[in-house]
Amino acid sequence: MKTIAVLTDLSRSGEHATQFALHMAKKMKANVLLFNTNCVPAARQLVPAGQEEPEPDNGLADFGHRMEERLMTRTFPGSFLPEIHMDNDNKEIVDIMTSLMQNPDISLVITAPETESDLASYMISDDCNRIIDWATVPVMVIPECAPLRNFEKIAFASQLHEEDINSISELGKLLESFAAELMVAHLNSDWSDQAVREKEEKLNRDLYKKLDCGGVYFRSIPDTVPYQNWDWLKANKRTDLLAVVQQPRERMTRFFQRGKNPSVTHHLTVPVLVLPKKP
Repeated sequence: MKTIAVLTDLSRSGEHATQFALHMAKKMKANVLLFNTNCVPAARQLVPAGQEEPEPDNGLADFGHRMEERLMTRTFPGSFLPEIHMDNDNKEIVDIMTSLMQNPDISLVITAPETESDLASYMISDDCNRIIDWATVPVMVIPECAPLRNFEKIAFASQLHEEDINSISELGKLLESFAAELMVAHLNSDWSDQAVREKEEKLNRDLYKKLDCGGVYFRSIPDTVPYQNWDWLKANKRTDLLAVVQQPRERMTRFFQRGKNPSVTHHLTVPVLVLPKKP
């Protein structure tokens, strides 16, 4: 059975991300593995010679039991319950990510910005990029404002890369588990570029010829307004999850800085799924 790894700092936003992960695990028939990314070593104490120094309690066990109790209150009798495991051995992020990437059962990594932090700013931060760079599986970032609900519409922001169709196919498990529709969108900043239009048409054809799933459609979205924003995610039907493929740091920064302009800031309020970059 596959496992969803959750990197939590035990804060309020970390609790919400964990609850979100457990909700997904119930739908996807997966288990959950918790890591504490905010371990603060206790003051070293003197111990008698010959005795081992006790490991500091990082609070992960209490956190995990609390999350399990909340899960029980939201689950009907007889329904699938994901198993919750806790890793107390790996405390530094490099050790956590090394452990995760050596575990073939890990199918998804979930994390969250700090409480009340802006999601877009976190997506381009060094902390988030370290996780994304190390991960060989998708990484999902859950903002605290994201409602705990099933995905009904997922948006994939295409860069018209040749491997986009293979990245889109990786979303099949999510689409199947949640019976969600998928909008494959390209933000077109130059409608006069014939080469771009041809790439859009090719991707649209590939969606129908190479993907064996329904509820998938393509949209070319004009992106020529002076102040770019996230309004395209709300068109026709509200998006519940935004999926992107990992890009070079500069391109990711430009993309997630959308909506920030001198007059107003449009915040990104839906979870973001970053898929590993294809060769």
